[in-house]
Amino acid sequence: MEWPVWIFPLLLITLIIGFFFGRRFSPKDIQEAKESKIAFLTGFRYLLSKESDRAIEAFMKAVRLDTETVETYFALASLFRDKGEIERAISIHQSIITRPRLDEAIRLQALYDLALDYKKAGLFDRAIDVFKEVIRRNPQKKEAYLELANVYQVLKDWAAAYTVIQRLDKITGEDHSIMLAHFQTEIGKKLQMEDKRRAEDAFKKAIKINKKCIDAYLHLGDLYFEQKNIKKALSIWEEVIKISPEYSFLVYSRLEKIISEIKEERVFRKFIQNLEKKRERDIYSALFISKYYLGGKNLEKAEAFVNEVLQKAPTSVGARQLLSQIFLEKGEVQKAISLLTQISQNLLPQKSYQCSQCGYEATKLSWWCPQCQRWDTIKPKGIF
Repeated sequence: MEWPVWIFPLLLITLIIGFFFGRRFSPKDIQEAKESKIAFLTGFRYLLSKESDRAIEAFMKAVRLDTETVETYFALASLFRDKGEIERAISIHQSIITRPRLDEAIRLQALYDLALDYKKAGLFDRAIDVFKEVIRRNPQKKEAYLELANVYQVLKDWAAAYTVIQRLDKITGEDHSIMLAHFQTEIGKKLQMEDKRRAEDAFKKAIKINKKCIDAYLHLGDLYFEQKNIKKALSIWEEVIKISPEYSFLVYSRLEKIISEIKEERVFRKFIQNLEKKRERDIYSALFISKYYLGGKNLEKAEAFVNEVLQKAPTSVGARQLLSQIFLEKGEVQKAISLLTQISQNLLPQKSYQCSQCGYEATKLSWWCPQCQRWDTIKPKGIF
């Protein structure tokens, strides 16, 4: 459970102030005040130890004894939201907002938290309206922009998400180019079937915003290939190999599917030659070159390049499978059987990916991490 950084010092300050400057003076009031503070401190302790049910119980007791301490209600509402009791969280935040003589900063925080409640409940229209109201009241509240953009992202309204983050950039002077490039790429994907010219412009704009936006290069290459412009497609995909060799397998998986459709052999051969000329070559490039030469029955070159892969990644199942094919083509059946037996004795590794920021793992590549909500942090894990 993630808590906003402001809440812990604020809860402690509230406890101290309430303890020393309580408004009640009768013996009964003093006793209730003491019990409220004890309940508050108990809830705070449970909060730190992540015992949410006990924390709720303690905070409920605290607010029954002292209805004036707003911060206790904030803590209680956040606990309810995290437990999925959204209606109770909404009710608490609404009651805070309608309090008379409430400090504007506290009212603003209650509005922001109410928007989070609506978002968690899937009430996206309401969440959008309240996040916009928060931004109207405080244009500097960065987290409201990010949450609003995230709602638009869920709704796949990429243009609206782009506009929100673009405005945030202007206000804060911070760099959100990675996010903006991905939003432009998503805009291009939506346009790709209906308006290829605008789709191309969107992909190019994404690359201009962030020259390392791999997804934009990949889809721009797809677009050129659909238009039968093989030279342009290969040129764009080549950029992926240069910029991020760890993602070059995304290019080669495309090429393997469409290689039979490529009629311009001279252009494709030049692409292969450019890969061969590289002094430093990633394993996926070497593997693809080997497959190319195996298809052309140049077994000597095919074996040389697959061995290059195995020198760098001896456990690569893909490379060992390819080498066994080469052995079969050469008539070295016993070698092929021996190698295939070794492969079969080991469980084939599943493609997996991991976020470099939070450790989230997935079996499919995503450019956005659903756990830490960052872009371009999920990387291939191991060798495929």
